[in-house]
Amino acid sequence: MTSIAFLSLLVYSTYSTPIMTNRLTLLIMLFVLIIFNSSFNLISLNNGLALFNDWFIMYNNNYYFITVITSLIIFLLSYNCFSFSNSKIEANIYFSLIILANSIALLLFPLVNDLLSLYILIELQSYSLYILTGMTNKSYNSSRAALLYFLMGGIASCLILLSSYFMYLDTGTTNLSEMWSMSYYTDLTMFNYILILALMFKMGMAPLHRWSIAVYNYAPTYMTAYMSIVAKVSIISFILTWAATLDLSIIYMFFISSLIIGCYKPLYQINIKTILAYSGLLNFSYLLLSLIINNEVSLVGFYLYLSQYILTHMLMFIIMLTMSYYMTSPPTIWSPITFMHQLNMPNKALSGCLIMALFSLIGLPPTPGFYAKLLMFTSALSSNYMFESLLMVMCSVIATYFYANMIKVLMMNTESTNNNNMSPVMAYMMSFSSMLLMFIWVYLDIMLQGMYMLIM
Repeated sequence: MTSIAFLSLLVYSTYSTPIMTNRLTLLIMLFVLIIFNSSFNLISLNNGLALFNDWFIMYNNNYYFITVITSLIIFLLSYNCFSFSNSKIEANIYFSLIILANSIALLLFPLVNDLLSLYILIELQSYSLYILTGMTNKSYNSSRAALLYFLMGGIASCLILLSSYFMYLDTGTTNLSEMWSMSYYTDLTMFNYILILALMFKMGMAPLHRWSIAVYNYAPTYMTAYMSIVAKVSIISFILTWAATLDLSIIYMFFISSLIIGCYKPLYQINIKTILAYSGLLNFSYLLLSLIINNEVSLVGFYLYLSQYILTHMLMFIIMLTMSYYMTSPPTIWSPITFMHQLNMPNKALSGCLIMALFSLIGLPPTPGFYAKLLMFTSALSSNYMFESLLMVMCSVIATYFYANMIKVLMMNTESTNNNNMSPVMAYMMSFSSMLLMFIWVYLDIMLQGMYMLIM
């Protein structure tokens, strides 16, 4: 359906306004989400459902990721689909079309069961992100980010092709299911290591992270939110789908590196997007450990931690974009909130919502971050990962400092404003997300039962 919508909007966009095209894209993604949730149930997906001549396989966990990715795209599109009196984002007629092309790759990537479809989809995902990053060609930093993203993404794509070569050389097939059935007779260690290395490179995990920090810093804030969350969720969903068959021992290096670098590097930063980029490293390192442990408790913790991470970071980026309406002279129109001291905003409601998101990242009860970290530590200790648990506790304590420093800046302002130029839609979305962070513990039991069904 997204493919048909892409072709339809390609024709329609020639005589339509950008904001109307964005609204139609939002309605299309809503319709895709409704159709998808009414077409499948978890019971029918226990043994997997082969699609398109076994190029894709639908499992229980794919149901979660497709729903989450579609919801993320809808959440982000909502910001750019309503006109504001002082909007700082330039509308582009091709923005929604490229988002649709990117969403095709994002939604199909967790289902991949063949190396050909793996390479095609990851390139479709990457090339659309290159264009989206450099779409604001009037910005020098945006062009730098797009070029750097293109060069580093090309290196990772070469590694994926190299791993595909080793796989086909040893097994004579490109089908992943057939490959794992031959693993008893063929050594696929080289394929495992190179493929995982390429995927970690694409995600920007430490120690291969410097390029991603630069790209997130140079790109417009809106695209930083899109790249840092949606693309990473798509790639880690593929790793989780094949976690039982892939050799994940090399991920341990990325877990340790991302955990240590993600907790101490932000202590020396004043750029907010750089701090959030390192925060993403820290949070995704917890998810890597749950993949290494790979038991029921760790996988339930994986889903819960990923859910709260997505919710908190989306809320933080949307608030950063909305704060631009209360600034008289932002440094740039593409990234109005750049430095730490700019968080000193007169709107106390926005500050309160952002503080609630930071509380969840710290792990204070009753926010979902507390329960997610609790499950992570429980699964690690029950599996005798004592050193890793101690290291996570130490890094969490260190990371609390730069989160608390952001809270201090937010609470320093005593002024208030009567500026009501904020979009009502964005106000409702931020209010709903903040209330969800505060009272999600009420529905925690139901959520855990649903997450347990995903791993059955």
